[in-house]
Amino acid sequence: MALVAKAAKARGLTVVVVGQNPLPRQGPFAVPDGVVDELIPLASWSDADAVRAVLDDLYERYEIAGTYAAFEAALPYDAELRARAGLPTSGADALRTALDKGEVRDRLRAEGLSRLRSTTLAGALRWDTWGFDGPAILKPAHGTGSAMCFTVGSLDELRAAAAEIERTPLAAGMTRDYVLSGGFVLEQKAQGELLSVESLVHDGEVKVVGLLGRYLLADDPVVEQAAVFPYQHPRYAEIAEAAVAFHRCLGITHGPTHLEVMVPDDGPVELIDFNLRVAGAGAVLLFGLVLGTPYEELLTDLGCGASPDLDSLNPTRGWAAECLTLPRPGTTELRDLSVPETARFVRPTKETGQRLTGRSDQLDTVVLFVVTAASPEELHEVLLDARRRTVVNGEPLGDNPNNRLIAPRYLRTLADLAV
Repeated sequence: MALVAKAAKARGLTVVVVGQNPLPRQGPFAVPDGVVDELIPLASWSDADAVRAVLDDLYERYEIAGTYAAFEAALPYDAELRARAGLPTSGADALRTALDKGEVRDRLRAEGLSRLRSTTLAGALRWDTWGFDGPAILKPAHGTGSAMCFTVGSLDELRAAAAEIERTPLAAGMTRDYVLSGGFVLEQKAQGELLSVESLVHDGEVKVVGLLGRYLLADDPVVEQAAVFPYQHPRYAEIAEAAVAFHRCLGITHGPTHLEVMVPDDGPVELIDFNLRVAGAGAVLLFGLVLGTPYEELLTDLGCGASPDLDSLNPTRGWAAECLTLPRPGTTELRDLSVPETARFVRPTKETGQRLTGRSDQLDTVVLFVVTAASPEELHEVLLDARRRTVVNGEPLGDNPNNRLIAPRYLRTLADLAV
């Protein structure tokens, strides 16, 4: 969570960052010296009294001109601080509702915006027979990424997934606290293609910036492995219209949003996840590379209460993709890592020697990188090649099961891709 504050000092703006991990000092995501004037470590976002005490202190010491938060657990507190500072916000209550996947599904059904049924994991475990027609997705009510998501189609599979949740260790820290804080939701599996809608919302107006196409793990299609921008879908206008309706249903009037939706060949667009933040990983880089404008400038405007200038965007600079690369299934320790020269903006997400769960979900991602190309066809080939030539623990990843992906359906004008 970051604050842009009007300092009492004549030199102008001071940036205050609240977080747990040290700021990166090396690599493409490094924070240059002099940008952050005050860094306040926070042990957990779960201790509401401690968090509010920190924010009270900052409010007293600074005149706050803007804020920015991108981690789900920090968002309601960010909304509280923005309200105190007189900055536009959807409000902490609206954000808390939108961050609870069970609450969101109930709201959408009540407004006729979803046909999917859902229940809690605890409720489903009391069933005598399977309660849905077809498979369902088990996921944390307070989710982030695709961590701890399972596809299940029977009571036996549900019980096995519940047991897996109980015995799978998550790395200690804020992500673990958040993912495990709200229980689990079981909802009918939507049919269609998973993609994302990226928007900037100001003064209640939803400005759709574009779509992100998704590469999914072939063996477990709830696990996202890459995102492509821009993504040209034949139902773009309908998808954008549905995204606006989802915002209005949930009362989201300000901030960046990243909606994951399921789009069938025909029929209604279903909301899968409503994320009250910009897309994670390297998405901000993708947008800037393709749109010709540093996307962080638009986010800064929004954080300071100004309307982002979308007229300056010029989406004519090719295609880009971010990759979240997993080691081979069953890998429980990262010993070494290297990536090919085509990988840009490389960011290792695990340290050498760090223990891994051995599962195939986003929490075991070992490296993030970006690839670019002049055409979607070329981008597809560059993306696959870079993943295959990434070396983990002395061995190229090649075509192992964690590198077998389902490509975005409309990425190319050629036949559908499945790799």
